[in-house]
Amino acid sequence: MGGGENNSSSPLTKMKVCPCCGNLLIPKKVLAHYGRYIEVDQCESCGGIWFDKYELYSLNPDEVEKFSIEKGVNSSCQPSYCPNDKNLLRLLKDPIIPKDVIIYYCDQCFGMWLPFDSLKRYKEYQKTRIQKFKEENRGELPKDLEKKIEILLKKGEEDLKEQNDLEFEYKMSQFVSIVLLILRILSYFIKK
Repeated sequence: MGGGENNSSSPLTKMKVCPCCGNLLIPKKVLAHYGRYIEVDQCESCGGIWFDKYELYSLNPDEVEKFSIEKGVNSSCQPSYCPNDKNLLRLLKDPIIPKDVIIYYCDQCFGMWLPFDSLKRYKEYQKTRIQKFKEENRGELPKDLEKKIEILLKKGEEDLKEQNDLEFEYKMSQFVSIVLLILRILSYFIKK
């Protein structure tokens, strides 16, 4: 009786549960930066979206509308436990993020939970900041530095294409994060 219930290879054991309303989360493949894809999870009942580590930052802002939900869906519930490791989710309090953006996070796996409206506002905010950064720094980076960054990105993509898809996506997000950090540091010194 029930011999297959504890089978860890069962597709249902890999499904995540909504931290708000307890329904199963539906995986959605969406476009990230640099033409790659990520898979995030959304609840069809409350509309909330679960992002594993780094996925929120790498989601292409133009993909937000793919998470749009029907009017009348209960989107006001408060999440409780992480869908990955069942740890208590915490409200992110960051003075940089607009106050009307609600983000819950897990301090173990660093996943993040957002209601659809907050995701939309966060991505609009992110888009505005990126555009402002580009305008402020237009032409300030030396051309040879831009060329080197471009070469590094291409080489990184070529090297990573040889690995399997999951490893490629993870390593590329780390690589892009490092490149962006280097660019921020360089722009700081160039301004001085």
